[in-house]
Amino acid sequence: MFEFTIKEAGLLNEFLSDFRTYVNKSYKFTMTFLASPERADFSENDKLVLISVNKSVFQNLYSFLKLNDGNLQYSAFACLESAVYAMRLFSVIAPYTEYRYKFITDPEFSLAECENELSPDDEEFDGNMEHFSLKEFCNGIHRVNSFELKTASISSQLNEDSVYLGLSCGKTVSGELQDEVRKNLIGAFIALSKYGKMFAGDGADEELKALEDGLYSRFLEYLRK
Repeated sequence: MFEFTIKEAGLLNEFLSDFRTYVNKSYKFTMTFLASPERADFSENDKLVLISVNKSVFQNLYSFLKLNDGNLQYSAFACLESAVYAMRLFSVIAPYTEYRYKFITDPEFSLAECENELSPDDEEFDGNMEHFSLKEFCNGIHRVNSFELKTASISSQLNEDSVYLGLSCGKTVSGELQDEVRKNLIGAFIALSKYGKMFAGDGADEELKALEDGLYSRFLEYLRK
């Protein structure tokens, strides 16, 4: 199992352990929500589409964690990018019937265009609002995966100033790469908590909410340190 050895490793490893549990519980909660007969606001076809997108979110999150364990970070980050993209897609097609219909029927469907229509560029900045963006987080991961951010993409794969030639990063993971994992892990938690708010209509699961609050407290403690 992947474990941090960098600064504040104990706190980060506790966060990682609880995040695994949080992913499991979130998956069960979201699937129960979507499969509920009370979801009469969705047709059966719409339900199938939304369940498929939701499963993509969690399959890719599970893969992100599993591939991290094997030090297969390029693949892990690619899975995280796919998970967050699926969250973005769900946030557009679940609440907006017209976009859901367009996604199902139009081969030219563009998620970015839908997001731009929902978030006009001239929108005023509100300092009291939460401004974590699934789109910006997804784009940030993509910049590492595509080597647009060359320093982060390449230096994070170095171990003692040399590149491990195997498929993974070897038995140990460099501090630079652990920093990339740390940033993506915390981003994955914030993204999933934001995504989960879309399923609060039936009332939040108390155990899930307590776990989320605990993770958020650890995140704040990490920032303070």
